[in-house]
Amino acid sequence: MTLSIVIANWNTRRLIEECLSSIFDTTPRGKPEYEIIVIDNASTDGSREFLRALNDKITLIENDTNAGYAKACNQGMKAARGKYVLLLGSDTLMQPDTLNECVNFLENTSDAGAVACRLINPDGSLQSSLKKFPRLKNAFYTYLSFDKLNRDYDMTDFSYSRTCTVDQAAATFLMIRKDLIESIGWFDESYRILYNDVDLCSRIWQAGKKIYFLHTVSIIHYGSHSTKNADYPLRKIMYSDIYRYYSRHFGFKAKFLYPILAIRLLIVTSIKA
Repeated sequence: MTLSIVIANWNTRRLIEECLSSIFDTTPRGKPEYEIIVIDNASTDGSREFLRALNDKITLIENDTNAGYAKACNQGMKAARGKYVLLLGSDTLMQPDTLNECVNFLENTSDAGAVACRLINPDGSLQSSLKKFPRLKNAFYTYLSFDKLNRDYDMTDFSYSRTCTVDQAAATFLMIRKDLIESIGWFDESYRILYNDVDLCSRIWQAGKKIYFLHTVSIIHYGSHSTKNADYPLRKIMYSDIYRYYSRHFGFKAKFLYPILAIRLLIVTSIKA
């Protein structure tokens, strides 16, 4: 088995149907040899019933509760049989040659621990999917909505027209060597929804491997529908993940972030209500 595609799903019935169809349509079996592992986090929108009907094409892991993104992905990665593991968002559409090119890149680039590709909006425009590792000031700018001051962190001026190493890439599409992730550990499940990918990318670099952005291939990405529709309890977990990351990396200096996140949580959830 060359590649294991791991997809966590929570209430994205229409999107995951399109996602799986795009994989089947663009990637014939054997080019590369792959398996698809879907972990359903107790969806109530018909996702589970649809996925069960695909038992001859996918491996389905069903959770009785919403275990969170990190734990669900870990379940999939631990079950994976492939030499490489692809973390893939359920809100994506695979494009021709993307899987094959990324596998070939890892096969021929010995210092690469992981590779990412271009993320394209449904209208054909390019998404910003790469970032540098965050510093404490970036949290201040981000969560007070001073986005213009985060241009360096957000890699705003990056052209996305060249293949190169990057600090971190979105786990919407991140292909990783299976033996590497077994050696450095899976997602840290204390980050249930957010910042688990930042933490993982950091550990890939700490292990002496690099993360590459491959500019010649792409997928279409609709956007984070699960988190956009999050209610207060789910958003509280998301904001806890944010605070946990900065507290672990910057200690007492990150204390200022707590009231900012608390106020932001109340504002966002009141608007959603």
